[in-house]
Amino acid sequence: MVSRKVNKRKTVKTKKNKKIWIKVLLLILLGLLVAGLTIGLLWFINRQNETSVISNSPSVNEPEPEPEEPKITLPNKIDFQPMVDEWVQAVGGNRSVLIYDLEREEIAANYNGDEKYSTASLYKLFVVYEGYRRIQNGEWSGNDAAGSTGYTILKCLDLAIRESHSPCAETLWAKIGHTELDEIIKKDFKIENSDISHLISNPADIMKILKIFYLHKDIKNENLIISMKDSFLNQPTTTYNWRQGLPSGFNKANVYNKVGWDYNPDGRYWNIYHDAAIVEFPDENRHFIVVVMTNRVPFERIRQFGTKIEETFYK
Repeated sequence: MVSRKVNKRKTVKTKKNKKIWIKVLLLILLGLLVAGLTIGLLWFINRQNETSVISNSPSVNEPEPEPEEPKITLPNKIDFQPMVDEWVQAVGGNRSVLIYDLEREEIAANYNGDEKYSTASLYKLFVVYEGYRRIQNGEWSGNDAAGSTGYTILKCLDLAIRESHSPCAETLWAKIGHTELDEIIKKDFKIENSDISHLISNPADIMKILKIFYLHKDIKNENLIISMKDSFLNQPTTTYNWRQGLPSGFNKANVYNKVGWDYNPDGRYWNIYHDAAIVEFPDENRHFIVVVMTNRVPFERIRQFGTKIEETFYK
């Protein structure tokens, strides 16, 4: 009887142990299942991230696209042609005009811009720019004497523009060489329709040399640039009033100019009156080249032309 009770207790205990082991095994299996699902989910997420990085990376076989150049917005075009046509019809004598828009890089008005004239002192533009180039590249020293002028080379370059000083310009021209300067004008400046040795040019070519001054790509020395600009802008009256033409017609613009003229005192008329200028409207940051070449046209008419340019610009 006692033995049967003991066996019964053992049987009950064994069943309880089995149930416990079953629960443990179920818990282990559940844990493994959860762990497996977790690992699988993490792998999937990681795989998606890797795919995203690869898809956003530049292809080995395809070059990266080049960045787009910023678009340049051109200023509004100023139509000077009607004003130019009106002015030339009202002026007697021989006259040619060219206006060039430096921001838009286009001709803004033209009347007989290819007609050839005796340059008078406008030949000095070519001599002076080449002189500055030679100081910049070390071929000339600006402190050396300019022949028998009593001035240094640098001072002569200044005076040739500021006061149209002919002895300075002629000395430097001879130092360069007349034939050599002609070659430089054609090959380096790309100006092909002028014959400076014989003092022949036209408004289109004078515009080109002024554009070279404006860009001054060959001249990097800041002191040279400042000196060069000042000689065109500040020209005090000496024996002559160098700014009685175009510059005196403007009120709001800065006018960097060079004149060339020949006055007939007996007849009291101008055989030649040329005015070539870079005109800057500082309040609008706009720049134009204006070239007027004339025979037997009074400077008052050219002054009037400057006024008309300014009026047209601000309309």
